[in-house]
Amino acid sequence: MTPRTRKVLLSIAALTGLGSLLAVFVLNRRVDRALDVPVSNERPIELVALPERTALPFWGSEDIESVVELPGGMYVAGAFGVARLQQSADGAGLQRIDLSQTLPTRRVASLSSWRTDLVAGLDAGGLFVYRDGSWTEVRSGYGTLHVRTVAEMPAGELWIGAREGLFRMGLAERVMARLHTSPVKAIAFTDDGRVYSGGEKGLFSTQGGATKAVVVEGTEAAWVDGLAFFGRRIYAITPMGLMAEAPDGVFRAVSNGQNVGSIAAQGDILFATADPPDTFVRRFDSAGKLQLDQVPSAVRKVFASRDRVLADTQNGLAQRVDETWRILSKARAERAFGQTHVGAIAAFRRRLVIGFFDGGLSELVEGARGPAPALPRDTATMSLRPLTAAPSPVWAVNALLDAGGALHIASLRGAFRFDGVNFSATLGSGAAFSLAQTRSGVAIGFGEGVLLPEGKLLSAFHGLPGNQATALASAEEGLLVGTPSGIGYLEGRTVRWRATSGEGKLPHPWVNAILPQNGSILVGTYGGGIVRRVGSMASKGEWRPFPETEGLKINAGCLIEAQGRVYAGSDGLGLFRMTRDGSRFEPLRLALPSPRVTALFEKDGFLYIGTDEGLTRWSVDGDLQ
Repeated sequence: MTPRTRKVLLSIAALTGLGSLLAVFVLNRRVDRALDVPVSNERPIELVALPERTALPFWGSEDIESVVELPGGMYVAGAFGVARLQQSADGAGLQRIDLSQTLPTRRVASLSSWRTDLVAGLDAGGLFVYRDGSWTEVRSGYGTLHVRTVAEMPAGELWIGAREGLFRMGLAERVMARLHTSPVKAIAFTDDGRVYSGGEKGLFSTQGGATKAVVVEGTEAAWVDGLAFFGRRIYAITPMGLMAEAPDGVFRAVSNGQNVGSIAAQGDILFATADPPDTFVRRFDSAGKLQLDQVPSAVRKVFASRDRVLADTQNGLAQRVDETWRILSKARAERAFGQTHVGAIAAFRRRLVIGFFDGGLSELVEGARGPAPALPRDTATMSLRPLTAAPSPVWAVNALLDAGGALHIASLRGAFRFDGVNFSATLGSGAAFSLAQTRSGVAIGFGEGVLLPEGKLLSAFHGLPGNQATALASAEEGLLVGTPSGIGYLEGRTVRWRATSGEGKLPHPWVNAILPQNGSILVGTYGGGIVRRVGSMASKGEWRPFPETEGLKINAGCLIEAQGRVYAGSDGLGLFRMTRDGSRFEPLRLALPSPRVTALFEKDGFLYIGTDEGLTRWSVDGDLQ
């Protein structure tokens, strides 16, 4: 090879290597640029028609959380679901027509128009559109959203505030965009296109797709419960009171803005209600001057709907007309702010008695007055009537038991007996959590142990897994005691056996429910699901878990047998039923008031289902097919 040829070949090799390096460099730059591009904040959506569900009655809170007017009428929403208001047959006012039958749960946190459609957000999870008389679910790549508020901008965009953040959907788009990930409880729009959103972690302003935190004076990140745009400023409800946007962009306290529960802007007035509710509505003008409206009954929440100002009062939904508040739709007999969390259910002298964890006792009766008859199958005129009135010794009910001619009550204020007229305190002190009928009387589970009928208190000192008796059940010759630390079995005053954490018998040590069966017991735990113990109480026993219930939180008293079928109520995932062969549990598709099932009771072929948002019932006679 001549020197000239060698030089040419070396030059070609060098150029080839340089080209390869350039190619690698360009490729790497392209990869770098691709990695520099932010991940898209948009996800596709689809509208899915909801399946038919069994229509169930509802007894519970009538508190209104949202009001929307569409060309087809006025709609209201709350723990009762969604209802359309229409003139009653007797012309006495507006009555509610329930539209919630196919929704997965009833509690609706917020309503909004979306042009001519109605949009509902469920706090328990989900976004739904009501169109042409039926509901469809909006599903997105973000998963199920726990929606707290929905609002439509004038341009037709729908904004969604959820625990998972702030979201937006265009009118003709099939995508959903997330603007930030902080939880949102309230949304408000300004004239110049800014979107304010607030929740537990602060207040934010979004414009042009960019979001920034907003300063609230005196806090690092103020908790925001409500927002309104009024007088070219944003107003926010915080634990420090009502705050308003100042010219420098900082939110500062409003004079006379203490203890505000809700706000709504209409024209040149900002309306505000008190927390706790009272019979006055505050009116602020654009200069901050305060005036008061007297309302006939306590006002919980105020709304602005088109050209109306409306309020949720103890007497019903009211409208402000000519500076006077007038009732549009009367409240039902059981109406009371609060008292929706069912803690226990029992039958007592032909009464179905409901114990509330956020209240006292009520009974389910025909009509609102008169003696309590046997429960009819037609629920149209049935309502809840209080058995206790404030102040009452009974509050925060955990368990009820009809035994020995009296109704026994376990509550956070102690244990009581009700003879049909009067209440009397029983032995023991402190909060009571559970009750059980034994051969010698009623055993009561307290925070410090189990009080036996003969007056002896047994606790962890005597061998029980723990002191707080969260579940009691009679079995064979003794008493089963569930605690947050495990389960034990008493015969007389002796602990015969127990199962605690770390032994591999219980899927979770916190025992909330016990159901004895022939030759076995079912144990419901709070966080580990359900397990079965096979064998007599005198034997060692064999523990068999139900794997499909792993992780389920079974609430206190929510494991019962009705018409030969076993039902279990969970905290957050609804109602479960054991298969006929007893091998597994399966979920039931029922439109419950809430997925948090907190009490179960069977009577006259019906399974009464208590939740943290109210009461319903389902025919178990039909479940025998």
